[in-house]
Amino acid sequence: MTRTLAELDLPLHTERLVLRPGRSEDAATIWPWYRLPQVQEWTTTLSTTAEDHQQWWDARLDSCMVGLLDGEIVATGMVGLQDAWSQADMVEQARGQQAEIGWVLDPAAHGRGFGTEFAAALLRLAFEELGVRRVEADCFAENLASRRVMEKIGMRHEGTFREESLHRSGRWLDGMSYALLASEFDSQQTA
Repeated sequence: MTRTLAELDLPLHTERLVLRPGRSEDAATIWPWYRLPQVQEWTTTLSTTAEDHQQWWDARLDSCMVGLLDGEIVATGMVGLQDAWSQADMVEQARGQQAEIGWVLDPAAHGRGFGTEFAAALLRLAFEELGVRRVEADCFAENLASRRVMEKIGMRHEGTFREESLHRSGRWLDGMSYALLASEFDSQQTA
């Protein structure tokens, strides 16, 4: 049976990071770097004030994770449980069978592999702890760093969607979707 993030035995330790659920007070901690233009270039939500950012952060705490390096937050992310698409008579069996993951990295931590380490841990949480059968992640096609992370953690490119995403620059950008099945994840872990 799929569980929620709140029910997991956390924190989760990777080689260099400690992952724990996000807390309300984390919003103020990450605001100085989360609002930077190089971060906001690819995020889906643009908060123009610390108060807006706090409200947005608090609204997503049930799926939010943070990655700490020596006690400092260097990454935020989410593992959002989703129901798989199904025929009407299979809705209950499809409930909570997949997850979407996403992440944002403090620019001061770029270039040292923390994004890959953090995203791989989110993937592991989804499969090993939450027990989902499929994990998806999406990005703007121009976001090369996110694409590289998805590929490094073993996710498969499933589609490029022409000009499907309206960027806050006013341009229509291509979107990309990546995914991985639990059986593929298990095979990667034993290889």
